[in-house]
This record gives sequence, structure tokens and C-alpha cells, in this order.
Amino acid sequence: MMVGCQSPPPDVSKVTMSYPHQLHSTGTEPIQVIRDQEHITIVNSTAHSFGSSNLWINQQYTQPLPPIPAGSTLRVNLWDCYDDLGDQFNAGGFWRTDEPTQLVLAQLQLGDEQPLVGLLVIGEN
Repeated sequence: MMVGCQSPPPDVSKVTMSYPHQLHSTGTEPIQVIRDQEHITIVNSTAHSFGSSNLWINQQYTQPLPPIPAGSTLRVNLWDCYDDLGDQFNAGGFWRTDEPTQLVLAQLQLGDEQPLVGLLVIGEN
């Protein structure tokens, strides 16, 4: 019998909505997303405040966010991002043996009908 480290099974209590492809947009705002291991810092360097929203990572994982006022920063734990099957974003960390999932695309969903807002991902290879 082989024993090893495996990803945990999906948590059905954490199932989220599916990525809203119909709202995808190529537009971006100068809001930086800076990854620091299993966390990201969202820096709203604009003069615009953003209300409560959903953060989308890599068009798959999501989590709700509080309002992001103009000029503010928000720290987010990537382990709190789940997909529509209940799978958790592999954010990595010191004790993890597998490679963390790369953060390629970050977007805000501000409403059910509004186009998604692209964010600037900084520091990922």
C-alpha cells in the first residue's frame, strides 16, 4: 500500500458559482495584485472606490471581497479561494511539498451584469 501526500478531496460546502464567461472583458484598472506566498495584497491606487465584489483568480477560483476604497490596500488569503467543484486554490506555503498554483489572472466581479474588471498581477513568473 502506498502512502503519500495528496490534495484533500473537494469540500462540497465550499462550492462556488462558475466563472461568468459572458462577463469576461479585456479592460483593466491600475489596481495591483502582489503575491506574497499564500497571500495577495490588492493595492487600489486609483481615485475610484470599488464596492463589495467577487475576486476571480485564473478564471476558476473565487471569493467575496469587502469594499476597496480609493487608495487602500487589502490582504487576501488565497487558501480562501474555491471553485465551482469545491476545490481549493493551491496557495503553497512553507510546509507544502507540491508546487503552488501560479496566479496568472485576477479580476473583480462588481455585479451580475457588469463586465469583469481586470487587475494587474505583479511578480508572478
